[in-house]
Amino acid sequence: MVEVRLPQLGDSVTKAVVTSWLKAEGDRVEKDEPLLEVTTDKVTVEVPSEVSGVLKEIVAKAGDHVRMDDVLCRIEEG
Repeated sequence: MVEVRLPQLGDSVTKAVVTSWLKAEGDRVEKDEPLLEVTTDKVTVEVPSEVSGVLKEIVAKAGDHVRMDDVLCRIEEG
């Protein structure tokens, strides 16, 4: 199981809000495919999948405040 974490979004950015999920639990995802959108105080960005597989668990729900390196979801590779 691969944990997708909130990446570093800028030098001074330490937190973001999960705006919306573009995929649902059980969906097939491909490497580099956008999974969700997060918003910082300056920008909205898409977070891509690091691997191809099945989205097994969404950890951070829409509206949740997350920090850099927090787990957003888990993907079963394959």
